[in-house]
Amino acid sequence: MPQSECQKLEKLAGEMADCGKNSEAMTLFRKTGDCWKNWESFSKAAEAYERAYEHGMLAHEFAEAAVLMTNAGAAWVKHGEHEKFEVDCQIAAQAYVSAAEEKKDPYLLLDGAFCAITGGDLDLSRQLIDAVIQITKGEVTGFIDLALMLTEYRFGDANKLMETVLADEIDRKELGKLRRSFELVLAGFVRTSLESEVAVTLASLEESTGLEKNQLKRMIVRLIENGYIPAYLDEVSDELVIDSDRYDLDSLETRKRPILSRDLEDPGAWDIDLDDN
Repeated sequence: MPQSECQKLEKLAGEMADCGKNSEAMTLFRKTGDCWKNWESFSKAAEAYERAYEHGMLAHEFAEAAVLMTNAGAAWVKHGEHEKFEVDCQIAAQAYVSAAEEKKDPYLLLDGAFCAITGGDLDLSRQLIDAVIQITKGEVTGFIDLALMLTEYRFGDANKLMETVLADEIDRKELGKLRRSFELVLAGFVRTSLESEVAVTLASLEESTGLEKNQLKRMIVRLIENGYIPAYLDEVSDELVIDSDRYDLDSLETRKRPILSRDLEDPGAWDIDLDDN
């Protein structure tokens, strides 16, 4: 599909939006996003998916809107916009809340909780997890336990639960979704480490995540290749170094102090607001 076709789709989507045909606009903006993504014009793709989300919400197609916003976040990552990725994940979480309310389906709250964790909104994720616990009365204990572990960045425990318990209870598609959520939360954890320390060793990440080194290394290499971690891995020193071409080093100077490995005794250390001091 040529780029001119992307432009035609975008123009038609805008016309549908102007006429108040929100479902049609959502569909066309989604196709526009897919088109731009195929051309690797990721910022244009992200903006199109965000427009699709807006009209999905107006059309009360909340679950679809949530998925569209996660598509937008994934496109922003390809453009090196990790903060926009996290914001879009938070917005997707709220869309799942609306979907759960409309469909009276508490399991959609779990989807929202995982999006909120990925986006770094741990307060919202815990609220949603608590709501699921109260509504389902323990029907989805494994999923709830996994979500709680991820809010505390207990990656080793979460991985063990996912691969030894949940893998036998759910289908491959659902397990794939959980593995993706797991890796995206891990990516955020590593990005936070890099933002504060510029370089971290695999050994320190092994200690702080509780993951086995070879598995951790495989995940990190994959996340780097897919753009979720703006860094490169020095194979000689096993050190992860921030990629200055993909991250604004000036922003690091605004931090009052680095987040050190000793802070990790309390997983909540990653939630502290350094501006409160």
